[in-house]
Amino acid sequence: MFDKLNILTRIIEKIKRFPVTFESMREWIKYENIEISDRTLYRYLKEAEELRMNDGRIITIEGDFNKKTWKFEYDNSVNELKENDIVSFLLLKGFLPNAIAKHRQQHIDKIEEVLFKAQSKSKFEYHLETLRKSIAAHAFGEYDYTGQHIEYIGGFVWAMQHSRKVRLNISGDNETFIGVPMQLLLHKGAVYLMSLDDTSGNKLRTVNLKDVNQFEILTIPFDIRKYEQQYNLELNKRFGVEDNIDENEYDIVLQFPSKSGTIVCNHFWHVSQETIRLPDGKWEMRLSCGINNELINWLIELNETVEILQPKILLDKTLERIDKGLSHIRNQSLKGGI
Repeated sequence: MFDKLNILTRIIEKIKRFPVTFESMREWIKYENIEISDRTLYRYLKEAEELRMNDGRIITIEGDFNKKTWKFEYDNSVNELKENDIVSFLLLKGFLPNAIAKHRQQHIDKIEEVLFKAQSKSKFEYHLETLRKSIAAHAFGEYDYTGQHIEYIGGFVWAMQHSRKVRLNISGDNETFIGVPMQLLLHKGAVYLMSLDDTSGNKLRTVNLKDVNQFEILTIPFDIRKYEQQYNLELNKRFGVEDNIDENEYDIVLQFPSKSGTIVCNHFWHVSQETIRLPDGKWEMRLSCGINNELINWLIELNETVEILQPKILLDKTLERIDKGLSHIRNQSLKGGI
């Protein structure tokens, strides 16, 4: 059993490390086997707010959906930023996808204003002005999301923070499912809402933000620790984010000529990738994952610079896709389209 002083001390230590909500604290006391009621927990949080401490104080913030967050506000916590610190912020700001940045410009400006006021001795404004246009993200291939899409991002983040399941309606098939929100993933210029489908045995669902027709945060809580391992396992089975053609994982072996292999094999493609330089100068890449359209399309893009050594099913699927493309072009030619 923990006495009141011990529990209160541990609560304060936790808040000092990271802001907390009542829901996250409730999960934490269960995990720590601290046997107190919700009412007692709330009273302890209120008492922690009223305590005077040498290094700062606990404050509360009213967030979206009237949810309260407790955080520790340190005295003299702002240290002078160095040049690399400032450039790191500008890199984060500059490389943010344009489709998202343009809808959040006022929030970015607010952060810059706070940093400018707090860091007047660090030449923050000098670096900001000199590098404002020198660091940028190219919008090539990015989807142009709407303000509604950006609101969905905010809701999805809130659901992850507060461990609440979501209901998603996907355009096209007009499909609706209840999901456990796991991650927001930026992939090839598009934002994906990564969820485990609660209505089909926690199957991994990768939903492109542009395909979300309706979004709703439910009152159903979940414990993220019960889902993290399965999520990582399912995601690592995929080359990229698309669904696999079957449930199998394949030992994939690819070979590249010396010049193109030096380029391809020095890029990140999958967590399992292993590359070796062969005695004849060629490169060999090994992957352990499923087969999906994203992998097949990637191999087609590499064209004659890649040789598929195994498995045979990957070679067959790639040739099948190429044959379909050539057949389509021939049909266009016969119809006078080319």
